[in-house]
Amino acid sequence: MMLEILAATATGLVVLGWWMRRAALCPVAVGARPAGRRDATPRADGTVVLMAAPTDTATDTSSGEASGTQDTTARAAKKPPKRKPTGPSRRQFLKWGMGLGWLGVLAGFGTASLAFIWPNLRGGFGARIPVGTADSILGEIDSNQGRVEFPEARSLIVKYDPSLDPEDQYADITTGTGIMALYQKCVHLGCKVPWCAESQWWECPCHGSKYNRWGEWQEGPAPRGLDRFLVEEVDGQIVVDTSTVITGPSRSAAVLNQPPEGPHCQDAA
Repeated sequence: MMLEILAATATGLVVLGWWMRRAALCPVAVGARPAGRRDATPRADGTVVLMAAPTDTATDTSSGEASGTQDTTARAAKKPPKRKPTGPSRRQFLKWGMGLGWLGVLAGFGTASLAFIWPNLRGGFGARIPVGTADSILGEIDSNQGRVEFPEARSLIVKYDPSLDPEDQYADITTGTGIMALYQKCVHLGCKVPWCAESQWWECPCHGSKYNRWGEWQEGPAPRGLDRFLVEEVDGQIVVDTSTVITGPSRSAAVLNQPPEGPHCQDAA
């Protein structure tokens, strides 16, 4: 009895395996009856006979498969178009960024160049500035206690007597005009140096540096004498060239032997 049961079980498993393998190898449309097959018809002896499907069924099935394939192809052909980007691409962004960067560099260079040459264009400090005739300037010096100031040229104008400079140390910057132009800025820390009528010296109010009439160092922390400008006479006009600041004489320079002619206006630092 056990052998019969085992034999029947083994036979059933073999048939089931064959059935599953056959079903797996047959293409079946989803939701449709397998093509070429009809419902199983049981016989009186308990066996099952698989009948072939009618021709029209196979045709309908093939037709359904073809229709399904066409629908799939149509859906694939009707894919939605890609959206166009609304902003710049990464390459465009980098390109524009580099362009703007170079534009900024060129603008900065142009601005710096214009600032450098602007004094020469507008005729202010940094250019060659006419200050009047020699006679008019010398007259102003006499009437202003030994000096005259020209704010536009940032210059302190004094008389230059070549007889007091036997070695012609300042002849090159006065060019025979009898006029010397000193830069009004103290060489210590840049303060404006006023004239002291009592001592007839230039005396800085910031730290007490003192210079004689020709701007030579006399006292205080300044490292040298006052800087100066070239003076020339052009077409009857005295021209002060402020485009170049000429470094003042060293502390040891003592061309003009001029002691103070009165009390100082500023105390020593």
